[in-house]
Amino acid sequence: MRIAVIRSTCIGLVAGCLLISNHALAQPEPGQYRVYPLPIASPDHGIRALLTDPADANASPFGWHDTNGANGAEFTILRGNNAWVYVDANSDNAPDGPGPDGGATLTFDYLASPYTLPPASQMAALATNAFYLVNSFHDILWHHGFQEVDGNFQENNYGRGGTGGDSVRVEIMDGSTINNANGSAGPADGTIARIQLGIWNAAEPDRGASYAADVVAFSYMQMAQARLLGNGCGLNSDTPVIGNQDFFAALVSNDFTSTTPAIPHGLATFLLNQPVAGNGIRAFPYSVDMTINPSTYSDSVGANVFGLGLIYASALWDMAWSLVQREGASNDLVTGDGGENRALRLQILALKLQPCSAGLLDGRDALLEADVNLYQGQYACNIWNAFARRGMGVSATQGSTNSTADNVAAFDTPASCADLIFADGFDP
Repeated sequence: MRIAVIRSTCIGLVAGCLLISNHALAQPEPGQYRVYPLPIASPDHGIRALLTDPADANASPFGWHDTNGANGAEFTILRGNNAWVYVDANSDNAPDGPGPDGGATLTFDYLASPYTLPPASQMAALATNAFYLVNSFHDILWHHGFQEVDGNFQENNYGRGGTGGDSVRVEIMDGSTINNANGSAGPADGTIARIQLGIWNAAEPDRGASYAADVVAFSYMQMAQARLLGNGCGLNSDTPVIGNQDFFAALVSNDFTSTTPAIPHGLATFLLNQPVAGNGIRAFPYSVDMTINPSTYSDSVGANVFGLGLIYASALWDMAWSLVQREGASNDLVTGDGGENRALRLQILALKLQPCSAGLLDGRDALLEADVNLYQGQYACNIWNAFARRGMGVSATQGSTNSTADNVAAFDTPASCADLIFADGFDP
């Protein structure tokens, strides 16, 4: 494993770590947005609420509509330092129009009817939800290790290092993609970043991906991961890239305080017109219950990137739940310090540490190294047990990361981890 420089000066509320803020006196416009608040995954999972000033003061010190680093919004449309949301139905990578305008009070409160109206009839609500989600993911990841010096997506980096000019263009109702969504970003800091959210036609009327927090999160992590890994990394055959995207999508759209480890968590169930307990876009939903999601490294031989992603994210999901059972859940995706927050910090630092063209076992080893860096190795057994139950134990081998044919599963853990058992019969 290569030696990596830990570039972020702070990655969250870890003991001895101070949050960065060069603009403590900033007074951004408050802003109001009627949205499906995180961790609500979709309209099937909860109801909308009118949020006032949801921007985090450290991650977005001048709010979500600033670009010049001075008090007062530069835009009253859904545009600012972290994101610019617009309709691109003609798929020319440019706005079809200015989109919703919140006026001087930055109030974005619009009709949403996801089950009865086509997307074009609720464009303003879809755009507002996408703006809220993408800005929220920016703020969440800022607190968990993806900051300006790491190449995050901002127009203005407010003197904190890195290169600006790369806020995310979020193209909703995008005409270039059907039943799909994607995120793309050049590996070099300061290069363009784009999310395209298509229309999904599994239900009548069609549904807009902007209402699916998990799908938007998957697309955002697609960009963030590309930036963290660097040029060309993750394009190999035996790769955990989809797993990292799935895990982030599942984590930010799950309420760890009101669910249990075994409850199925499928991705994009709303867009596929499935029940909330449906499989979603993968062969199985995420669950620590091996009868619900039996995925292991044994299934990786000959698997495509999505099958590999299911295996890797299943181990990450088990790891997150074991940390929640050990540390409790914060129910605060931005500044919390619960088990789910620690799992996300481990994931982001592991992406910085793992070698280029990593395999699934390289990802596991990077998580173990990240644990040493962040938590003095206290979660090593949580990581080992989660990965071992999914066939990525001590004796597992991956061979060449340009092939899955030589993957060999093993379910053993270090002897020191054999007695790690958690509540409710869940033994990761």
